[in-house]
Amino acid sequence: MEKHGQVASLCLLLVFDAVELLNETVKVFLMQLLNFAEVVAIRRRSLEKLFQILDMYDALSGVFPNLETMVMDEFVCTEVKIVLVGLGRATKGTFMEFENAVKRDL
Repeated sequence: MEKHGQVASLCLLLVFDAVELLNETVKVFLMQLLNFAEVVAIRRRSLEKLFQILDMYDALSGVFPNLETMVMDEFVCTEVKIVLVGLGRATKGTFMEFENAVKRDL
């Protein structure tokens, strides 16, 4: 019976190691995606790019609740929140620039 307990313990360790490895792998790709989103948020604003920013914000905010439960790293969740704020600011800034351009043309 003791041998079964050792095998079960070894299986649990392997599962935990696999989950940690998966989490780290996902984190690498997610950070690349977040870096791209951050660049989108800080680049020169233009009305043509507004829909890209809105799509990115919509996609990221839509998956965030699931991401929060899947990713065990608080740093990643904090980075997602920061990028969402940056995309929101980029959207507002783009709208403000559009409003100012319309006012200048009037």
